[in-house]
Amino acid sequence: MIKYARITVILLCVIIFIFLMNEVQNGKVLAFDEFISDRLAVEKNTYLFTFYKSITYLGSSIFIGFGSLLFILYLWMKKKDYMAIAVFSIGVAGGDLLKRGIKNLIQRERPENHLVKAAGFSFPSGHSMVGLIFFSMIAYFIIKEVKSKSLKWGVGISFILLVLVIGISRIALKVHFPTDVLAGFVLGVGYSLTCLCLYQWLERRVI
Repeated sequence: MIKYARITVILLCVIIFIFLMNEVQNGKVLAFDEFISDRLAVEKNTYLFTFYKSITYLGSSIFIGFGSLLFILYLWMKKKDYMAIAVFSIGVAGGDLLKRGIKNLIQRERPENHLVKAAGFSFPSGHSMVGLIFFSMIAYFIIKEVKSKSLKWGVGISFILLVLVIGISRIALKVHFPTDVLAGFVLGVGYSLTCLCLYQWLERRVI
């Protein structure tokens, strides 16, 4: 039952992503983008701007690259879980490559008047997609080790909120359209869930 639920979620993510990609490729100004962007916009030199500028760094390539290296060292030195190392590495590195490929395929320009420096194309949001993959996989391995149910929920909810705020920061700082962030989220969920299903399958095979 759980197996089919996961497959359903992965397929749903793919369908939503294809829909969003098709809408973006039409080149229309999407009402959804305008509505959300207007409500999340912030001004420079405000508390919210400072907060979003700080939180958006947690989804950057530098932070995720360094964080991935530390987590791989932890899995290697403390857990000796080589399958986890392989799947985590494939998840984060593969997700980054997939994101780059789609960006170059769609070639959507970023919104105007960025509040922070941003380079490259806009769709999908790399911070949202790769950040979700990175944090969700770390959350999974932490939850796997935790005994307390309440602590498991606490870890899960904390990581979900963090990923959501990173995505919101990209819209607020005007470096992504809301559809970029949403596409990054759905593709990230489908991709990370696929990686974790692969890990569980490999784990059962070894046991």
